[in-house]
Amino acid sequence: MVQTVDKTLQSTGNEHRQLADPVIDIAPHRLEGSPVTEEVPVLTEVPAVATPQGRSRPVSLVIAAAIGLAIGAAGVGIPWLLTAHDSGVVSGPPLKAPDTLGGVDRADVQPVKLKDDFAHRQFAQRNATNDRENTTRVSAAYGAPAVVQTYTAVNFSHSFTLTAIRTHAPGLAIAYEDKDNGLAAPTNELRQVGDVSCVLRNNLTPLDEKLTPDKTSVFLCQRADPGFTIQLKPLGDDTKEYRDPTVCAAMIDEAWTKLH
Repeated sequence: MVQTVDKTLQSTGNEHRQLADPVIDIAPHRLEGSPVTEEVPVLTEVPAVATPQGRSRPVSLVIAAAIGLAIGAAGVGIPWLLTAHDSGVVSGPPLKAPDTLGGVDRADVQPVKLKDDFAHRQFAQRNATNDRENTTRVSAAYGAPAVVQTYTAVNFSHSFTLTAIRTHAPGLAIAYEDKDNGLAAPTNELRQVGDVSCVLRNNLTPLDEKLTPDKTSVFLCQRADPGFTIQLKPLGDDTKEYRDPTVCAAMIDEAWTKLH
């Protein structure tokens, strides 16, 4: 089992920082009756979530291929991902997300496994469209091949999004909080679980009360090295599956082994 080390970030006012990496927050479409998750502001623009009855937006993946690079990649038999980027052509081996992660199916597959009818097929197709759109945006933002994949539980009770990029992303950071603010714990906490960093959100708890596990949830986890980054963003703050950062860290490590 991974040892968890509590590392709450303590800093002075002149060390106040914001999250530096362009994290993308992506929620799967919901079927009627599925739980509603809280929307959290993020650093990148994301398409509005449509209802299952709405119309899906056509996906346009812009491919800018350098002829010499494409011929060279084909000559050695290596598939390469080529996408438009502000600084030029983005190239490298493409990434494909695992079919399951932590025992949870992809959101573009699970609805049809639950019930193979028109509504569930349309639901799955829209989740696939969102992930393709967001993959393109993340790849352009980082200037590197990427994949964004949403996963959802069998009963849609909880979901999460995996983002993998073939480049290094800056480490996670949290805003400064005065430790003498009368609370039992900071509202934002940075915790290290092995090679994975996680940002936790703690409920406002008075100093004379104990911060219990049910008052903590994982906001974002990340693992990175000089050439690869994986982020995992739970979708929903109050589900028991995301109260323990070791659970999210284990899923990142699983994805790391399969993709890196």
